[in-house]
Amino acid sequence: MNLASPSQRLLRKALVANAGFSFLSSMIIVGWQHQLVRLLGIPPKFNPLSLAFALALFAIWLLVCAVRNQIKLLAARLAVGMDLAWVIASLPVVAFTDLTRAGKLVVGIVAMIVLCFTLGQWIGIRRILSDRQGKMQEVRGA
Repeated sequence: MNLASPSQRLLRKALVANAGFSFLSSMIIVGWQHQLVRLLGIPPKFNPLSLAFALALFAIWLLVCAVRNQIKLLAARLAVGMDLAWVIASLPVVAFTDLTRAGKLVVGIVAMIVLCFTLGQWIGIRRILSDRQGKMQEVRGA
């Protein structure tokens, strides 16, 4: 399949969007880490640069996965799993931490955005699998 393969289009777009959002988030953290710590009520012992570094690495990995001629479904499934883990981990952060109201709102909004990427990626994976299934049935019927 080429880069424009219809069955891979949604997955590719979701992976690239996720990478862009993750990289943008990492740059925002790097550029405004002190303001974010105060505004969101992040504890002083938390190092926002470690989160920014992890997000940047994740963004690069997602982009590498997305630009492959043939997207590896295992990698896409790992991305879905990591995004789901982010969303699930956000729930206790919102519910049980001492973040400010703005902090809890930001964590919740980011979790919802990540959930949208997760759904797009999952639907994209399902489309690829459905397309493969249809092609296999065509071969069997021929």
